[in-house]
Amino acid sequence: MTTSMDICDAIAAVVAELWPERMIYRDFCPVDHHRPSSYLYLTASSMTPANISLVEWQMEARLELFCATDDYDISSTEELRRDQEAVLLAFAGPSLRVGDRWITLAAQGDGMDLGSAFVSFSATWFDQRPGYHDPDDLTDPVSAAVPKIEDYEGNINNER
Repeated sequence: MTTSMDICDAIAAVVAELWPERMIYRDFCPVDHHRPSSYLYLTASSMTPANISLVEWQMEARLELFCATDDYDISSTEELRRDQEAVLLAFAGPSLRVGDRWITLAAQGDGMDLGSAFVSFSATWFDQRPGYHDPDDLTDPVSAAVPKIEDYEGNINNER
């Protein structure tokens, strides 16, 4: 099963390939963080039933980019825009490899703040429902243990 955290891990791996020397903070970004660096965090994750055996996952994550500052603690907006565009180009492909799957991921520049720029990610995918056992899969020990109806007799009475 692929989870939202698996996708965040794959996003972080792509960002790490862009800038191997930069720190990528996850879960927590300290006030005195290193620059240049980035902060990746999950903003939303949900799983809704699609049918008896599948669920639909939806997730959103945000990447905050921090560029280097000068002696006066001022960062370049042009450098931030370049970093933001580098991330968008890195995720321009139709999908992202997550484990043994390819998940369609949308990346969008999400504005700037003083000293940082943002990229938002969203993905939707289907996966097997947790705990579901296909009754026809005899290789599954749970399904194989359920007795199958092989021989049966029935009486039909058409008298009313």
